[in-house]
Amino acid sequence: MSERKDYTRIMAEYLKAGATMLSLTCPVEGCGLPLFKLRTGEIVCAAHGKVLLVRSDEEVKEIRERITMISVLDRLEEKTLNIIREQSEGEDVDPREIIGWLEVLERIRRLKEMSREKQSQSKPS
Repeated sequence: MSERKDYTRIMAEYLKAGATMLSLTCPVEGCGLPLFKLRTGEIVCAAHGKVLLVRSDEEVKEIRERITMISVLDRLEEKTLNIIREQSEGEDVDPREIIGWLEVLERIRRLKEMSREKQSQSKPS
């Protein structure tokens, strides 16, 4: 029961911070805690944090695709940074190659940002 007490404290903090308690409950099976809309527009659960609400199977598919895209781009970003690091530590550093990889890194970051923006634009109000 102490867990519920902690959740109650978290919910009280949400309210103190100006969040709105919604009539919806957490979609995680067995949770049942009320959801809160923060001033930022994010929907959160005291137990599970940020929650995405969807209205249709199509919306579920879109969100999964965006999450997958961001995950893939995260891995590509990490690999690109490792390549840049390795090349810049080499004895025969070719600045053109490093510049090329930096351009790849910039494109990856732009794609991630575009994907995140698209996701935040499609959030329900």
